[in-house]
Amino acid sequence: MTTETPKLSFSKKQLERALIMRADGFEDFVQIRTEENGVMRTAVKITEPPDAFGQGGGVIDFQMWENLREMVELLGTHRLLSILKARQVGLSWLIGAYALWKAQYFKGSVVLIFSQGQGEATSLLGKIHSIWDNLPAHLQEPIGLDNSTTIEFPNMKSKIVALPSTEKAGRSETASLVIQDEADFHDNIDENYAAVKPTIDSGNGQLIQISTVNKKKMLSMFKEIYRNARKGGAPVVKGAKHNGFVSKFFSWKVRPNRNQAWYDRVESEAPETAEMSALLYMEQEYPNTEEEALRPSRVMAAFDQEVLDYMFEHETKEPLETRENGIVRVWQLAAPGRRYVAFSDTSHGTGGDAAITCVMDVASGVIVADIKSKLLPPQEFAMHSFNLLDEYYNPLWGIEDNDWGITTIRTAQEMGYRNLYERKTRDGKPSGKVGWHTDDVSRVALYGDLIQAIHKHHITIPARDGVAEFMTVIRNPQKNGRVEALVGTHDDYPIAVGGCWQLRNDAAIQSTVTEIYSFGDQNENEVESES
Repeated sequence: MTTETPKLSFSKKQLERALIMRADGFEDFVQIRTEENGVMRTAVKITEPPDAFGQGGGVIDFQMWENLREMVELLGTHRLLSILKARQVGLSWLIGAYALWKAQYFKGSVVLIFSQGQGEATSLLGKIHSIWDNLPAHLQEPIGLDNSTTIEFPNMKSKIVALPSTEKAGRSETASLVIQDEADFHDNIDENYAAVKPTIDSGNGQLIQISTVNKKKMLSMFKEIYRNARKGGAPVVKGAKHNGFVSKFFSWKVRPNRNQAWYDRVESEAPETAEMSALLYMEQEYPNTEEEALRPSRVMAAFDQEVLDYMFEHETKEPLETRENGIVRVWQLAAPGRRYVAFSDTSHGTGGDAAITCVMDVASGVIVADIKSKLLPPQEFAMHSFNLLDEYYNPLWGIEDNDWGITTIRTAQEMGYRNLYERKTRDGKPSGKVGWHTDDVSRVALYGDLIQAIHKHHITIPARDGVAEFMTVIRNPQKNGRVEALVGTHDDYPIAVGGCWQLRNDAAIQSTVTEIYSFGDQNENEVESES
């Protein structure tokens, strides 16, 4: 007698739930349609505000735009994602749905979401809760703990935790999925990354960094990870030995029904503030290309951004040597027959502005070594600089004599340094005063010459953080175009490089080296000889 295997019978609801629980079922989750009151609706729904006239909005079906299909594919194939985007292209709702899918259908899941502040964290968790609230009942996993920071699913022993990006956030958690939302605006992204990366590595988890660009912060872990993922190189950020990230950029155009007419209207209505011009607003919120997103505003930038982009991508590199716990960095060792100059921009050494000494090769315009620290007292800064410059044949050394620079000058003199810069009078004669004096006149001259030198690419800067400071120097429209660092940034490195550039002329006059590079309007390969 033959015994037939009984056929299993599944309801439509059971099949739907089984479908979206598959490891590759997230696309099914956001696209599956189910009957509600005789109408076919998507299971996943989002909440949209009404328009300016009170029309539309409310709870609507999730729409799978083409850019969201691309994102779904990336989510299903890569552990480490770096996503640079324009505003309002649908990714926040998609990521919220992804976090909910993970927590609902994968037992033991811990989803950590980092946002800029608690308000942003609560807002994103609210979107996730809204998606859950509007799911068909048979797709809702029962919720236990439910507050402004946490949603728990006790049957699955899983949870979603939304945290502000504080220094210690995420340290005690082991995560299967980490989302850093608007990552470029996190003050503590470095610490958060260092805390959670080992936890996802241990369980083959997933890390997603997603953000619009912060135009006021040109050097950040998010930008570094994105840049290196884009070019396939190794990261230079703290905490990461290898860059396994995959990058993707979504422009303002990816949202359906957006066209040039829409962009022009938004641009015409863009806000103007003391710190944000209309152009800067559009470049930050609605970039068209990743190059536009990563570049500072064209309106405010003091230096040629294309040259700086080239420097950052092709000329910056790791130092040949680092010493004194990273304070001293060397890219080129001193070479016999070469002529060097050095300039020091001093600081209090209390953690504010950095004290910088740059060493420049006169002939090539290359920064060959530097000293950089926010915590070195002026005397120690002078000693480190003295020792470094001794390796480069005691070059002409300019020290800013403002504020704590006087202490640095006196320490250098006491140590016996004999080649300190002596500023001249207005008629070009020696003044008898040691040190570079920064005032409105000398500052304009320094920056004016430096801007031209960068534009002509006569200077090479191998330090990534150095080039990044150049990127945030602006012509302040509120101060009649005064060249200065963007609010919240520094221009210590540009001042040090600009000082070296000023000292080149004096060094060339004093030089016994036969080959001195001619940086004027002559051919860049031209060399002139001294008698």
